[in-house]
Amino acid sequence: MALDEKEFKKKMEEVKGKLQKSVIVPEQLTRKDKMKFRCYPGIGCFTKCCSGIRINLTPYDIFRLKNRLGMSYHDFLMQHTVPRSIDGTPLPIVVLKMNDDKEKSCPFVTPGGCTIYSDRPVTCRYYPIGMAIMKKHDKKTGEDFFIKIKEDHCLGHNEDKEWTIDEWRADQESDLYDEVNSDWLEVVLKAKSLGMVEFSQKSLDLFFMVSSNLDMFRDFVFNSNFLNAYEIEPDVVAKIKGDELELLKFSLKWLRFTMFGEGDFKVSDEARQKARERQMAVSKASMKEREKREKELLSKTPEQILKEADTETEKD
Repeated sequence: MALDEKEFKKKMEEVKGKLQKSVIVPEQLTRKDKMKFRCYPGIGCFTKCCSGIRINLTPYDIFRLKNRLGMSYHDFLMQHTVPRSIDGTPLPIVVLKMNDDKEKSCPFVTPGGCTIYSDRPVTCRYYPIGMAIMKKHDKKTGEDFFIKIKEDHCLGHNEDKEWTIDEWRADQESDLYDEVNSDWLEVVLKAKSLGMVEFSQKSLDLFFMVSSNLDMFRDFVFNSNFLNAYEIEPDVVAKIKGDELELLKFSLKWLRFTMFGEGDFKVSDEARQKARERQMAVSKASMKEREKREKELLSKTPEQILKEADTETEKD
């Protein structure tokens, strides 16, 4: 039913009210667009943006933080994170565990500032621009788009310092984080574009492992049949065995390949043959089971079939 003019105006006022309350400015920004912003110790709102927020942790975030704190992946995840999923997808990730206080403050922030500033997560680096995981991509132009976050308490927007989005990203080193996370981000963006599609439990488990725990992925690579399943150059194997950052980059490339078939990984002929043999074995077993059921059914009289049907109905 069409709205009359009065109802239409009422709806428009409701929409405007929601936009005014939102901290997200309804405009898309490209890499070359400019903004005015500056944050520094002494500004009236210093550290106020560090409470009551959800900080999704990317693979490179976790890598930097656990090394900064001198912890294993397992210990970092258990002590400093809680499991969640990426909005709009079933993909499992971890988010930073905030303090259990009224403000839900960040455990690494003091009145003097961030105690892990040089290794802070990419969400913090992007602020006041929307986190990289939320960015949109225009397939026609190839342009990346970003969103501006403007909270009432933030005084940084009143400063005269002007940046392009790219200049801000470079200054905050969020471009470095995007570069390391690039294959992971492509997986996330593709999953978000597909909506709430069903992924197999195996795919979700692999996504969580690669996204959160590189120690588990290392064990998966070097203590399983992984290196026999793929044709990987010896120099690459040596590199990922001796350099944790290279292993992280490798894991994210592999994740993109295994979830969406994108990338240059090559499955070995032996692995392909074993996969075919397993598939054939499963098919044969299913066929034998079906033949067995058919024979049993054919051997029964109509009276037996009806009697069994009545028994099943009574159970229901």
